Parts: sequence; C-alpha cells; structure tokens
Amino acid sequence: MKRRELFKTPFLLGMSGSAADGPAGPDLGNLHEILDWTAGQNRPALSFLNPKWKSPEEWKKTARPLFRRLLAYHPKALPLGAETTGREERDGFSVESVRIRATEAYDIPGWVLVPEKRSGPLPGVVAIHCHGGCYVWGHEKILSSANESEDSVRYRQRAYGRAYTEFLARRGFVVLVIDGFYFGSRRLAVESLDRQAAPGNLRERLAAVAGAERGTAEWYAAVNRACSEYEHLTAKTIFSTGATWPGMLVWDDMRSVDYLCSRPEVDASRIGCLGLSIGGLRTAHLIAADARIKAACVTGWMTVFRSQLRNHLRNHTWMIYVPGLYSALDLPDAAALMAPGALLVQQCARDQLYPMEGMKGAAAKLEKIYAKAGVRERFRGTFYDVPHSFTPEMQEEAFGWLEKWLK
Repeated sequence: MKRRELFKTPFLLGMSGSAADGPAGPDLGNLHEILDWTAGQNRPALSFLNPKWKSPEEWKKTARPLFRRLLAYHPKALPLGAETTGREERDGFSVESVRIRATEAYDIPGWVLVPEKRSGPLPGVVAIHCHGGCYVWGHEKILSSANESEDSVRYRQRAYGRAYTEFLARRGFVVLVIDGFYFGSRRLAVESLDRQAAPGNLRERLAAVAGAERGTAEWYAAVNRACSEYEHLTAKTIFSTGATWPGMLVWDDMRSVDYLCSRPEVDASRIGCLGLSIGGLRTAHLIAADARIKAACVTGWMTVFRSQLRNHLRNHTWMIYVPGLYSALDLPDAAALMAPGALLVQQCARDQLYPMEGMKGAAAKLEKIYAKAGVRERFRGTFYDVPHSFTPEMQEEAFGWLEKWLK
C-alpha cells in the first residue's frame, strides 16, 4: 500500500462508509440549515489567509494568545520536577516510570523511553495515545509492558500494528508518553461509583461493570461503555467549572514538554510531537499553543469543522470542543500556528469520522498557509487507503519526517 502525497496523484476510489457513500440527510434535520448558516456567519476571521496578515510572526502574536485564552484552563503550576517510580531495561532503550509534578490537584503519570546508545543530547518527542472508545488503557496503547493483557495487545494491533514508541526510541529519540486525563490510570473509576445514586440511564452500565470479573474482556468492555456514557456528564462538569476539556489536555501536554525539555538526555531545541485520532487532535492543539514544537505529525484528526456539521459529529468525543474558536480559527488555521515548524498530516481515506471534503479542505488550507508563510516544503499532506489507524507504514513516514526536521 503506497501513501499518496496530497494533490500529486488522484484520490483513492472505492472507499467505504460515510466518506464515499454520498451525503446522507443531516443529523439535525430541519435545524441543520440554521446551524450551517451560523457557521457561515462565523467564518474564521483570524486565518493567516486573511489578506490583512502579511507576516506569520505578526499573525501569531494575535492568534496564539487567543487560542490559549479560549482553552480556558490556566492553573497555577507547581515547580517543575518528577518522581521516578520505576525503571526497566529493554532492547536498545530504557523505560522510566515517572510522576511529573503538575498542579496542587494532581501529578501526571508518564513513561520516558531513553535510547541506550547516545553521544549527546537527543531530540525529544511527545507521543500521544488515541481515544478509540477505550478508556481502560492510556499509554498501554502505544507502549508494551511485561504483564499486559491479551486484550490490550489486540487493541494495539488493530490501531497501530505495534508499540510504535519503542521503534521511535530505537531510532534515537527520547520519547515521553503520558496517560491523558480520563484514560488509563486517570480514567473515571466507574467501578467505585454508587450505582443507586447514579442517573437512571447510567445504572445499567454500572451494573454491567459490577457483574463482570475484573480483568476479563467482559469487564474491560463494560468499563469502556460506562466511561463513554459518562463523557457527556464529565464535559458538562468541566464546562461548568469555567474550563474546557481540550484546555485540560493541552495544559498537561505542555507540561509534558516542560518536563521533556528538562531531561539531560534531551536537546530542548529539537522537540517533536505525534499522535493518532484524539492524539492527532491533541498534537494539533499542542502545536497551536506551544512554539517549542519544531516538527509534528497529526494522524487521523484533521478536518474543516463546518464540513462536520451535517452528519459527522455523531461519533466524536466530547473532548474536542473549544467554544468560540471557530469564529477565529478553524482547526487547520490553529495547527498552522506552528509554522515554520514542520507539519505532516496523515489522513485515512477510509476514515468514516470525517467527510472527504473536510479532510481534503483542511490539507489544502494548510498547504496554502505554509506557502504564504514562505515555507511550503515544511508541510506535507498524505492519504493512505486504510480505515482510521496509524499503520507501521504510516509510522515509518512519520519517523522519517521527524528525523528530517529534528536530526
């Protein structure tokens, strides 16, 4: 299977699912026209393609602070530091388990992969795990362990084909993976919730968790379904605190960069980031918020948001919404804030989470922005004839991209 560089070859045909079946009726029926009109009124005014912006630096002085402000999560950080809780030697690298000091409310659990052979500071990479409707695992999706379950291995094989962070470490990168908020060790402990006090529609989900044997496939599935059902209540609660879910994720990812840059094995001037799915969106948000990222790969999460409105929001997580952002910046506009940093966007041509017009439109906009900024060669958009995934072939392209711009 060959990747296709955007606009260099014809688009793939024969795709299945909503990306190719033609337009279905709008999910909101008679209300769609009003909401689509609203999106049209809120065209992203701060896009760098607006003729008022002449230089990227001038644009970023306005756009990046706005993006950070709309994330609405700015807790007071504790002094930077970390506690090492474990260490193991692997083939060609070591893995350190750490707890990164974050706020008065929480630390961030992380895993640092350090290459065995090095002659000086190495480039560092923040690797971000996916969502996938799977909350019981976080870092385990992209990093193996000695005592992992067969279920987690099967999940990793379906989404990634392998524990790609380990291959990245063997290529000479110091890699940091954290458990994102609401995943792995930081998930909602649904098994400890009071079933009788739960909202009526959630009692059945909690009963299924209680009725399954812990650690079995049935238990993992029941926990994942319960956590999924609780997403909307979690999002409402976050919004009610004055914060946003993306804001919480981005803050932790920026704190990860703080910590990675502090490691003696890392060259803080050569920091990269990559991720699939929600990991791709978190990558896009991180490069919009943090100028320290010099090269990045967004896989399986890049679209023009207006194209999502008709019938492509139904299967998306509550973790993606930044209220008020669209009237200033669409997602490709925000991601382009990393220019002149090098950005690779990988799209899955059989991905049913986005309409093809949205994926193509976002990549086309990024290409125009990078061209206007005078760094066209620092953006690449590619499509693969696969469903929503980050295959080893895609990983190899991403690794090569990071090597090209960070080594």
